[in-house]
Amino acid sequence: MSVLLSWFWDNHRDLPWRKDRTPYSTWISEAMLQQTRVTTVLDYYPRFLERFPSPQALAAATEDEVFKLWEGLGYYSRARNLMRGAAYICEHFDGELPSEPEFLLQIPGIGPYMAGAISSLAFDRAVPAVDGNCIRIYCRLHALPLLPSEKSTYDEIYARVSRDIPKENPGDFNEALMDLGSLICTPKSPHCSNCPFATTCSANLLGKQEDFPLKKPKKETPVEDHTILKIYIGEKILVRKRPDKGLLAGLFELIDLPGILEIHEVESWLITNLGIKKGASDIRPLGASRHVFSHLRWNMLGYEVHLPASSAKADKKRKNITSVKADKKDTSVEISIAARAEALGKLVTPEEYDRLAFASAIRAYR
Repeated sequence: MSVLLSWFWDNHRDLPWRKDRTPYSTWISEAMLQQTRVTTVLDYYPRFLERFPSPQALAAATEDEVFKLWEGLGYYSRARNLMRGAAYICEHFDGELPSEPEFLLQIPGIGPYMAGAISSLAFDRAVPAVDGNCIRIYCRLHALPLLPSEKSTYDEIYARVSRDIPKENPGDFNEALMDLGSLICTPKSPHCSNCPFATTCSANLLGKQEDFPLKKPKKETPVEDHTILKIYIGEKILVRKRPDKGLLAGLFELIDLPGILEIHEVESWLITNLGIKKGASDIRPLGASRHVFSHLRWNMLGYEVHLPASSAKADKKRKNITSVKADKKDTSVEISIAARAEALGKLVTPEEYDRLAFASAIRAYR
């Protein structure tokens, strides 16, 4: 496997988490890189470390603070696990990540791959870090007809990597596999002519690179229709927080209604739920959008809705008020809009709105 290390030292990517590496920074970068492209993480990594430079700082943060810095990375359970993990590290390991995989595995959110990555990259322990890239490379290298999702596949590849990983530079070895899988031995159209294993890879010699590893038949992705309402009541915006469990848990959202609704259906919903009069709302179409999760697709249609301010103080400044009685009547109607809105979620100022963490799924309507 010396050919792999030679290739890596000549071709490795210049990435910020490979400089001034610490166990904590390794943990953060590996969490961010799960199911996310390297180019996306480049902007998030330095900002996150600047704001939360240690497990102690992360453990003391609020969920909203962490989610705001994570906004756009997706898979927010990773951010939640980082917070839980930081608290556990502070409580059980005096604020320092341990070097041994068996102790790392005790930390919430750290699984076998991440434990191997932290142990090898940050502590120079000869421990495999087996991920999808590693499984794909080894299956092709040895023409192994294995399904990546099977535990038996993980165990087989882990055993093979354990035999190959050197005691010196084990972190470089694991990173070499990461880079090879990302740059050369890609899932589709691998660049075999540039691979250090080109003359020894069984799949390449057979001309069947894309036959390994085996592929499960794809299931049809479920589709859901949503109507997204960005509702202004005066200068404030109506938002609500999603439940603590389930899809997009703990993130803020706009009003999300099932189905694709037409303007008259949106107006009917506003009449029923906010008590407005027919024709009193300003509804502006924002267009269609869609978002693909790992297991689900959302088709969306958005509207921006403007309703009168629900402020008695504002009413008193009106000109040409014909009677106090009439003024009081109007005020009570408008205050009821705000009261009903607060029952549906929370009214926030534009400044507050910008500080909230929203799911990427509704980015088109932010």
